[in-house]
Amino acid sequence: MLSENELKILDFLRKRKESTSQEIGEATGLPPSSVFSIIATLESKGIVKVISEETRRVARLTEEGKLRAEQGLPEDRLVSTLNGKPAKIQELKSVLGKDFEIGFGWARRKGLIIVENDTVIPKVSSHVSPEYIALKDLQAGKEIGREMLDSLVKRKLVEVKEEKVLKVQLVKDVEVRPAELYLTHEMLTTGSWKNYEFKPYNVEADPPFFPIGKTHYFRDFIEKVKDLMVGLGFVEVSGEFVETEFFNFDMLFQPQDHPAREIHDSFVIEGRGKLPDGDLVKKVKEVHVKWWRYSWSEDNARRLVLRSQTTAVTARVLSGAPRAIRAFTIGKVFRPDSIDATHLIEFHQMDGLVVEENFTFRDLLSTLRDIFQGLGVKQVKFKPGYFPFTEPSVEVYGFIDGLGWVEMAGAGLLRKEVTEPAGVYSPAGAWGIGIDRLAMLFLGVKDIRDLYSLDIEYLRSRRVI
Repeated sequence: MLSENELKILDFLRKRKESTSQEIGEATGLPPSSVFSIIATLESKGIVKVISEETRRVARLTEEGKLRAEQGLPEDRLVSTLNGKPAKIQELKSVLGKDFEIGFGWARRKGLIIVENDTVIPKVSSHVSPEYIALKDLQAGKEIGREMLDSLVKRKLVEVKEEKVLKVQLVKDVEVRPAELYLTHEMLTTGSWKNYEFKPYNVEADPPFFPIGKTHYFRDFIEKVKDLMVGLGFVEVSGEFVETEFFNFDMLFQPQDHPAREIHDSFVIEGRGKLPDGDLVKKVKEVHVKWWRYSWSEDNARRLVLRSQTTAVTARVLSGAPRAIRAFTIGKVFRPDSIDATHLIEFHQMDGLVVEENFTFRDLLSTLRDIFQGLGVKQVKFKPGYFPFTEPSVEVYGFIDGLGWVEMAGAGLLRKEVTEPAGVYSPAGAWGIGIDRLAMLFLGVKDIRDLYSLDIEYLRSRRVI
């Protein structure tokens, strides 16, 4: 019983009696690894015999080399475009695109052109490079000189590899009837089954592995958190990665001489942003000057940074002076840090905001308990804490099996210095959660970098929650 590919090689050898693995591959379209494997199988069946084996250095055109063999070398195209007449560099760039820089360099090196100011002057009206002729020769299976081969390899137009070549001889021809895998109704009714050989079933063989597509497990975790927040009556909001210091720091009652504003704690972007219209900037300035007692700078507030906290999105929501809102945001933030198993320079945060009449500190704690219990943390406790823009403030801890009490979030009621400049006079509760570290706890991930893994085998092993 011979397979389809075994029959291809057998049919080819019937015509040649003797051939090489390279010729067999070219004739049948099979890759070298398959040719070697099938030859070994046919030899074990006594149909062919390997009469010699050697290793050859084989030169093959790279993808770039195939392109140049088809379109011509860049320097030849440059000379052809000039057609014996001078032309401006900018004009040639527009015609040749990315090939101009390569062609320009090689044409000057070969003495095909000269340059005066911004004009290219040809010294020949046409040119066909020896390298182009050598590429065509290699394509046709001809040999080229060692010096020319080295030149093509340096230009990455050709690669030289060592390849194993087998010389194979047909020693026994066999008559093969068509082999079928399935017995059909038509074969039974017509009796044609007598003309076929059927491949035997191996009932102990494992079925073929067909990997199914699935989403990234960390993305699934983020979506689970979003679904939970929506189910608790929150609306999702979002913001830009590049933010002004006004919303990232100033509006959150963080003074302009705070250490977190130094370049080692945030990524600074060149340029200046636009501040909001109206009285918001004026009122924020008044609060800073009154309580922090320094000269507040509008120019500093316009500086741009990669947002270092998603609280910047909360600040923008507040700037719309909502009368009542329950909102959350999940997104990336950026901070200069040394990358290790627990730190990255970009990671995810979730910020929440509740603005409601008669909203109390007790309501805030109840909301946080609902969030973490919804994520599966049944035991939650609170500890007094400090944050620049909330008062009173708490740190939230949850009990994780095998780890004990783990810090989960920071929260508090927003200070009046944050809300009133924006025109918000109702109580407002806010919190921030490090989503990456929370995911590590829930998913049993030891290295934060694994949350962003592109290793397909690792991702297949992760559960989809």
